[in-house]
Amino acid sequence: MNNTFFQNAKFTGSYPTSEDLPLDEGTEIAFCGRSNCGKSSILNALTNNKKLAKTSKTPGRTQAINFFDIDSTGAFKIVDLPGYGYAKVSKKMRSEWGQEIEKYLMTRKSLNALCIIMDIRHTFKEDDLKLINWCETKDLPMILLLNKADKLSNNKASQVTNSAKKTLQKLSTKHHVIATSAKNKTGIAALLEKINELK
Repeated sequence: MNNTFFQNAKFTGSYPTSEDLPLDEGTEIAFCGRSNCGKSSILNALTNNKKLAKTSKTPGRTQAINFFDIDSTGAFKIVDLPGYGYAKVSKKMRSEWGQEIEKYLMTRKSLNALCIIMDIRHTFKEDDLKLINWCETKDLPMILLLNKADKLSNNKASQVTNSAKKTLQKLSTKHHVIATSAKNKTGIAALLEKINELK
């Protein structure tokens, strides 16, 4: 798989609840993270399409489960899960988002891996750790993205990345840690490579 494969990506639907989702078939890799982690920007960088996933200066705009076909056959999909942990929405709405994420993760047979995105300056928050532990209990491969690496010096970004690898080294499930920046495309080629391995 090369970059052009992802450039064929297209948005196929937005589903408010897990009951509305398309057929559970093929292969899916889901992207999730806190509401200010830059998830939409990463998806746009992956596909080299600034308009594929909507970005907003207001975190938490992804309030449904969004599906993108990566090839014309529809056999491989990227799933954009609602961002979690955003303080300015009601607790009820946050709870509902969490329930929909949990239902998707617990029931989706075509889910092959989870890509957990964290702001490299604010790593391993409680919600992130819950997802990492869940992947470990389910033996679901994960890619941990330390995003917004452009906000740190190369030396500091490398230190945080190495620290994250040490934090996860006791995990038995397959995992990868990549420092990324949607702004300058740091780590995007490595992410493409790992997705190809896991799909």
